[in-house]
Amino acid sequence: MDITRKAAVISLAASIAILALKFWAYSVTHSTAVLSDALESIVNVLSAAVALQVMRVVARPADENHPYGHGKFEFFSMAFEGGLITFAGLVIAQESIKALMQGSVPRNMDTGLMIAVAAALANVGLGAYLMLIGRRHRSEALHASGVHVMTDVATTAGAIVGLALVRWTGLAWFDPAAALLLAGLLVFSGYRIVRRAAAGMTDEVEPTAINQLTEALEKNRRPGIIDVHQMRVIRSGRYHHVDAHLVVPEFWSVLQAHAVADEFEKSVVRDYPYDGEIAFHLDPCEREYCARCSVQGCPVRRKEFTGRQPFADLNLTHPPQKDLA
Repeated sequence: MDITRKAAVISLAASIAILALKFWAYSVTHSTAVLSDALESIVNVLSAAVALQVMRVVARPADENHPYGHGKFEFFSMAFEGGLITFAGLVIAQESIKALMQGSVPRNMDTGLMIAVAAALANVGLGAYLMLIGRRHRSEALHASGVHVMTDVATTAGAIVGLALVRWTGLAWFDPAAALLLAGLLVFSGYRIVRRAAAGMTDEVEPTAINQLTEALEKNRRPGIIDVHQMRVIRSGRYHHVDAHLVVPEFWSVLQAHAVADEFEKSVVRDYPYDGEIAFHLDPCEREYCARCSVQGCPVRRKEFTGRQPFADLNLTHPPQKDLA
């Protein structure tokens, strides 16, 4: 079984076990904060189930109908998870306000606290595992699930604090107040996940990926690779498709330009931290980059070479920046 699918299975099984712990804690305490935490864990279970199915789809190779692969399904999983988290936060806020108005008092708090602490520790381990696998294998869905589980740790900690304050002070309103704070945290966390999913689905420019790609381009730059511009990145999960304009000497033959560009592409992809491919559109220099071109013995040069400008100093996603007259 693929490691990402294995992680998704572990996530689902662990989420169900932790959910059972939290509802046990609620049945013992009747605490609004603990109930809020348990409701949020239902989202964990649903999200883990969706992530497991998504991992199956993402593992499929590219086909005629999906030439860039199936990686974008990860972003749909993230959007679903973020939407559920936001909805759970709103429901919890409603229940918290009701509890504040009714003045309900938790019971059996010592037992409930012990169960809640056990659930929190289990979530710490699960969240760290999912984030590690997500980063290592470039899985947006698993990483988002790990972040969500870590948020769940925070909500459990909030429930523990609320219950402990009631236990130590005798003031029952600490319990629903803690739940209300947790609701706000969930709504904010859900929004962030949905926002990240939307960015992936619409291929919003990701500065980190652009910077990593720029570093790989600069590292493998060679004479004749004069300029790169109008670079675009399509993210499909851990697979990235890059297209860009590559400026080469105008006196090169098509065969030579293609050979250099092909070798350049392979070396850049090798040093780029994601799986992927690069499609270069070759542009002739038209004697407009002479001051930055290090090609020796150029028969068409009209300016002396003054120094190669690092790609990091250029905005590679923008149109070309040619020599000033």
